[in-house]
Amino acid sequence: MRLVFDHLALVAADLEAGVDWAKERLGVDMAVGGAHPKMGTHNRLTRTGPDNFLEIIAIDPEQAAPGRVRWYRMDDPAVREMTKTAPRPLSWIVATDDLDAVLGAARDLGLDLGRPVQVSRGDLTWRIAVRDDGDLPEGGTLPVFIQWPEGPHPAMRMPELGLGISRILLRHPDPAWLDRTLSQLGVRHMVEIESGPAGIAAEISRQDASPVLVC
Repeated sequence: MRLVFDHLALVAADLEAGVDWAKERLGVDMAVGGAHPKMGTHNRLTRTGPDNFLEIIAIDPEQAAPGRVRWYRMDDPAVREMTKTAPRPLSWIVATDDLDAVLGAARDLGLDLGRPVQVSRGDLTWRIAVRDDGDLPEGGTLPVFIQWPEGPHPAMRMPELGLGISRILLRHPDPAWLDRTLSQLGVRHMVEIESGPAGIAAEISRQDASPVLVC
C-alpha cells in the first residue's frame, strides 16, 4: 500500500486575507486554486515538491452552505475565531492508492478517520476521508487520507513558487500513544512529535531558504 505525505492544509477565516498573509510571511502570491462545491469552500495552492503542496483554504461566501458539515472543523466557531488573524495548520494529509484499505485498518485500531467522500475542484475529482461530524481526530494530529486519480500528481499542475515544507511537528498530550498509532498507520516517519496540547506546527522554507514557523 502506497503512503506518501501529500499536503498541509492551512485554514483561514477569509481566503483573501490568507493570500495576503502568504505574500507577507512567505513572500509568494498564491493565486492558483478554486472552489469545492460539495464542501462550500475555496482554496489557493502552491507546489512544495513533485508530489506535495501547500494549501490555504477557507469557507467560500459565494457558495450556498453545503448539506453537510464542512471538512477541517471549518464550521466550528472556535476555528473561525482562531484563524481570524492568520491561517492555521489544522490538518496534514497523506496520499494512498487504497483509501478503503487504509480506513479499514484504522477502524481495526479503533480509530474513526472518516469515510470516503468524492469531491472536486474544477475538472479534478478525488476521494478523501471525511468524518460525518467534520472533526479532526486527536486535534488534527492524526492524518487525513486522500486518494487521487491515476496519473500525474495534481501538484504538477500547480505553480512552483520556491516554497518547501521542511518539518511537521505534532503536539499531543500522550506522545507515546501518538507515536505508536502513527507507526501502526505507517506514517510515523513523516512527522516529529512532542508533548503538549494537541495541535500542528510546520516549518515552511521560503525561496531564500529562510524558514517560517506556522502554528
